[in-house]
Amino acid sequence: MKTRDRILEVSLLLFNEEGEAQLSSVDIANALEISPGNLYYHFKGKDAINRALFDRFEEEMRVILRGSKGGLASIEDNWVYIYILLEEIYDFRFFYRNLAGLLARYPDLAVRFRSLVAGKRQTIARILTDLERAGTLTIEKRLKEPLIDQIIMTLTFWLAGDALTKEVHDGPALIHKTVFQVMCLMVPYMGDAGPAALGRMIRHFEETK
Repeated sequence: MKTRDRILEVSLLLFNEEGEAQLSSVDIANALEISPGNLYYHFKGKDAINRALFDRFEEEMRVILRGSKGGLASIEDNWVYIYILLEEIYDFRFFYRNLAGLLARYPDLAVRFRSLVAGKRQTIARILTDLERAGTLTIEKRLKEPLIDQIIMTLTFWLAGDALTKEVHDGPALIHKTVFQVMCLMVPYMGDAGPAALGRMIRHFEETK
């Protein structure tokens, strides 16, 4: 692996495990067992590393969001899709755990993050429309935007919310719990099929948590 890629990989690991704000570029260099000068040759400080990591995250998220077009007309398909979406967020979780602080420090990234959230909103709206067309959901027009808002809030703040609880979840358990929460938001719009769908989701949740 090239030194530049190693720097990004180790920085991401350290930021996720220890928190980005607590670490300096010297800490990253020490973890890599390279000199600060060598790190500076590739990245002009921690700000440049943060921006490069966001570039990666944004690129991968855009690919996942584009992948939602068509083929998500069942509850089971959407369970898998939300799982993939949350896995990607978890891989770059340090952004979300200190979201307000990071966006305040990097106004340019704040603009791009808002654009990413807008992309997620469009994706969720398209998925709900596909589910309506398939007859899986029936959503009153006035309730669709609040439902989208609630799903987006869950997808954006699930990591921060978990930090406020006394429970300790590892990554897979937290992702699984959050997927279940998102899918439960759709149950009231499933009509007569709702109880059966909820039952299937509960069984799946209990079997795999």
